[in-house]
Amino acid sequence: MSTVSIRREHNLSAEDCHDALDELAHYLQGHLGAKVRQASSQLIFEGKGFSGTVTIRPGLADGQIKLGMLAMPFKRQLESEINRQLDARLGAQ
Repeated sequence: MSTVSIRREHNLSAEDCHDALDELAHYLQGHLGAKVRQASSQLIFEGKGFSGTVTIRPGLADGQIKLGMLAMPFKRQLESEINRQLDARLGAQ
């Protein structure tokens, strides 16, 4: 199993953090077919070959995504897409 760690500082308000989580949840469900649960400022998700959490709160976004055996060959591409999606929602710092 391989893990992708993410961490971003940002300037979003609490309301904008909530909106960013909603957008990310829709992306994970719609584009990656993940099952997503939202608990306060955290998304907990699981899809085919991956699972993880992302927390977005004022000032900081962080998370861990675990990749299963089938997803490991695509780690670099997945990590790039994760970073691209976060940058789009949080604004690149």
